[in-house]
Parts: sequence; C-alpha cells; structure tokens
Amino acid sequence: MSHTYEDLALDYEFERQEVEEEWERHLSEAVGLFAEGRLKSYYVAHPDVAQRATEALAYSKALLAQGHSRAALVFAGTAMEVGYKAVLLRPIVSGLVHTEGLAEVVMLLATEHTGLERFFELLAAVLAEFGSVDLKTFVRQGAKRRFWDEMKAISSARNDVVHKGTDATEETAAMAVAVAETLLDVLLPRILDNLGLKLQAGNVIQQ
Repeated sequence: MSHTYEDLALDYEFERQEVEEEWERHLSEAVGLFAEGRLKSYYVAHPDVAQRATEALAYSKALLAQGHSRAALVFAGTAMEVGYKAVLLRPIVSGLVHTEGLAEVVMLLATEHTGLERFFELLAAVLAEFGSVDLKTFVRQGAKRRFWDEMKAISSARNDVVHKGTDATEETAAMAVAVAETLLDVLLPRILDNLGLKLQAGNVIQQ
C-alpha cells in the first residue's frame, strides 16, 4: 500500500516523539543515580555557568524600573530559560554523557524548539534530588499559584511578545522578574549549598 507525504510525515513525527519521550524518561530516572560529586565537579569547572542568566535578570530589573514592561518580560523570560537549561539541566546532561562536546550537542537536541512542559519531569527530579524542592507543589513567596504554572505563563507571554509583537503589562513583567529571581537566587543556591558551593556575583565558588 502506498503512503502519501502526509502519512510519512505523521509516521516520522510519531516516531520522533516516541524517541524523545523515551530519552526524557531514562534521563529523569538517571538523575536519582547521579553522583553529587559529578554535579559539583561541573559547577567548579564552570564557575561562570550562571553569569548570562544573572546578567539577563539584572537587565530585566532595570528595564522594569524604567517602565519598559515588554523588554523587561523578554529579558526575565530569557533569564528563566537560560537558568533552567544551562544552569540546572546542562550539568546533569554533561555528567551523564561524560564528554563535554557531546553533552552540548545532546543538550541542544533535547531543548531546541521544544516547549517548557517537556522538561517538567527532569526539572522536578533535579530540584527534588539536589535542592529538596517539590516542583509539583512549590509556590514562591508572595505568589498565589504554583511556581511551575508561573514559569509556563511567562514562557508563553515572552513568546507572544517576541513572535507576535504583543504588549505586556507591568504586572506580567513583574511576575517574570520575580520568577527568574526565585529560580536564580533561591532554588539554585539551595542546590549549590547542598554541594558545599555558593553563588557570588554570578559566579559559583567554594564555601
């Protein structure tokens, strides 16, 4: 029986999703077996891992103070995205793959053009294992809904600004800044503290 282009495209998409889901499931399970020593080694070898995220957060705060809500939202969303991808997930992928160059390729393949929702299980596993934080229930101080729900809302709002040119309210921009700040100034330090490390001026240092 012959297959149309649409049939082949649907088959390919189905197989691609199956492979991605299988990879994500095994990677999430592997977090529990990941040695703290290997995670600490990554942060020690890459002390500037959080610099770009913290710089983007600083820009977002300055822009918000000046009344530039859309720009503040974009930079806060960027700080959040760089924070969870480069600062939290990449060290885990690097430790599991063992080869720095290959880890970068795997990380790009895993995160490029995919929605935030796909990273929930992996992020939850990382935060639970190394930060004693339950992402399924965690609510940041002063918020009324789950931190994860806020992250998704910010990701969507940022994409709307960047790709559709929509406006952003000061309230949304302020939430984005607060969420990025919580990720980088509250959750990341919890993980680092458990490893005997701390964040100072955007750099990871030994305590």
